[in-house]
Amino acid sequence: MYIKTTTSIRLHQRKSKLDNIHNYKRRHTVYHFACDECGQQFMREASKVPQHRASNTFNHVCSDCDVHRFAQKTGVKMRRIYKIDASSTKVKL
Repeated sequence: MYIKTTTSIRLHQRKSKLDNIHNYKRRHTVYHFACDECGQQFMREASKVPQHRASNTFNHVCSDCDVHRFAQKTGVKMRRIYKIDASSTKVKL
């Protein structure tokens, strides 16, 4: 579940060829999510997550949980909702 977006600013210094010190800053946007499997809150950098996925229409799973197991459970729920048969013995003509 998507919670919020925050921006952090990191300050750095570099030394030029003429020994002048230049200050500069870098801005990092971070998305905050809650795991749909265990409920734990976690963060991901905006550069690692497509912008359209930072919403509640998608499921989000933390790195501690098994993504494949969560996807399997979600697929079973969706097949029950839409009454899709998952058996391999039925032949469609």
